Amino acid sequence: MSKIEFVDQTIRDAQQSLWGLMMRTDHIVPIAEMMDRIGYRAVATVGSQAFTIQVRNHGEDPWERIRTLSGLMPRTPLRGSYQTASLSSFDLSTPRNIISLWIKRSVANGIRSFWICDYQENVERFRYFAQIAKAEGAEVVTALMYTSSPAHTDEHWAQKTQLIAATKECVDRIMIEDASGVITPERTRELISIIQRNSGGIPLEFHSHCNSGLAPLCYLEAIRAGVTTVHTAVAPLANGTSLPSAESILKNVRRLGFTADIDEDALASVSAHFRKIAEKENLPLGTPREYDLFHFDHQVPGGMMTNLTRQLRELGMEHRLDEILQEIVEVRREFGYPVMATPYSQIVGVQAVENVVSGERYKKIPDETIKYALGYYGPSVIPVEPDIMDRIMNWPRTKEFLNWKPEGYLKSIDELRRELGPKLSDDELLLKILIPGKPGKKTEPRKAPVAAAKPVNAAAFESEFRVEVDGDVFNVRILPPGDEATAAVAVSKSEPGALPEGAVVSEMAGLVLSLEVKKGDPIRKGDPLAVIEAMKMRRPIQSPRNGTVKEILAREGEIIDAGAVLMVIA
Repeated sequence: MSKIEFVDQTIRDAQQSLWGLMMRTDHIVPIAEMMDRIGYRAVATVGSQAFTIQVRNHGEDPWERIRTLSGLMPRTPLRGSYQTASLSSFDLSTPRNIISLWIKRSVANGIRSFWICDYQENVERFRYFAQIAKAEGAEVVTALMYTSSPAHTDEHWAQKTQLIAATKECVDRIMIEDASGVITPERTRELISIIQRNSGGIPLEFHSHCNSGLAPLCYLEAIRAGVTTVHTAVAPLANGTSLPSAESILKNVRRLGFTADIDEDALASVSAHFRKIAEKENLPLGTPREYDLFHFDHQVPGGMMTNLTRQLRELGMEHRLDEILQEIVEVRREFGYPVMATPYSQIVGVQAVENVVSGERYKKIPDETIKYALGYYGPSVIPVEPDIMDRIMNWPRTKEFLNWKPEGYLKSIDELRRELGPKLSDDELLLKILIPGKPGKKTEPRKAPVAAAKPVNAAAFESEFRVEVDGDVFNVRILPPGDEATAAVAVSKSEPGALPEGAVVSEMAGLVLSLEVKKGDPIRKGDPLAVIEAMKMRRPIQSPRNGTVKEILAREGEIIDAGAVLMVIA
């Protein structure tokens, strides 16, 4: 009788989809040893994108989390991730040696398995880093990212599988990943048959989200078709936009006549623990979603939907969500039906938001759209529509990217350390590059708020807190009483008539990743001023004029509204 294995996504994809990465290390540590007893094939943990949240929102050292969990779960491999083109965001400018160092330090800190989330557009680059991971003793699991469109035919999936099979010497497993939750039971059977015929016998894993409600059925079809490893989460963090629950899939697996070496008592204890965490922290519990045909049109992944909804709320445009989702449908078609997974779903989503917010389609074209059209993210499945390609090619910034190459791609680690901090350890150097503007040293957790009844010492005033509003968690800065000068600066939105002369504003809500200038710097039109992260994309802010930086009103690590004044250039 065939044995089915489980990969746990509770502390990675599930908490990203339902809790917006708000799971702290202290939520996991008390139950980690029990998780190790369950009998998972692997436990997935967060990668570079989520490291930023750990540092900025939780004040944690992400490497310490991996070391701690690895020590508490000696029997169960921790599965991490890396991208072959960038360390974080999707700017494609990360030096090659930094990605190599990321892999090596991940293994050194306790990662024993990697899933590779890049789509297979550059096989040689994929092989280069996979060989490094294998040399470090880690397992390599590459994701075949599923999507549905007129362009994604049986032939397309056969070719993608053959590309992976061509790197068989450094690939241990193929994970079929349906990030949008749009695969159907019928298509599951067909897709697995195609992959099996073209994969050269590489073992398969199945990973799908419950956005459409079909994922639990698709899991059973995948198992019937020969998949032996499935990805699940404990019940409190399953369903919704997350993955199916381990409890439900385990019960149905056994009903089908398969076996699974899962300790159900340990599983029940872990599930109860995270249910208590959800209740204590006022975090949502996953519930089954109603079937919605519109989801099969826009195919927005769960985590991205959470970010999109929050951003629209910040813009006062939440009521236009359906309009933007429909625009996503159109942009995706015009872009040649890219798979709706990282980074393509963000590229499509950002362009769609720009089209709706500006009131004119393609009035503004982000840098990521230009790079996508020029093929830097790999060739589109079918060509970008000619009229859209013409608009992109005629956009003023496009000429700056015609012969674009990542600056410093081949820099050595020693060179980068000399530039960023000679005394930084490898782990600190990686965090410094990953999170611009933050010191490489470990960030201490924030203190609890001072009781209101006690006198407030302005010098020691704790000014930053995490506040949950309608399921979203925000950084809030509270100012000491009597600090009117700072208070005037802290206003993040201004009425148009009240903007100071020379104000530079952010057109999108987002996180201030870095400030590239300081007060008193001379500036020329087009110079970089700041980098804002919105919808997982890094958005450079450039100077609209020549002048001198008179005031800087934003802070690195601060979440700002659309229309917030970043600085004043006189």
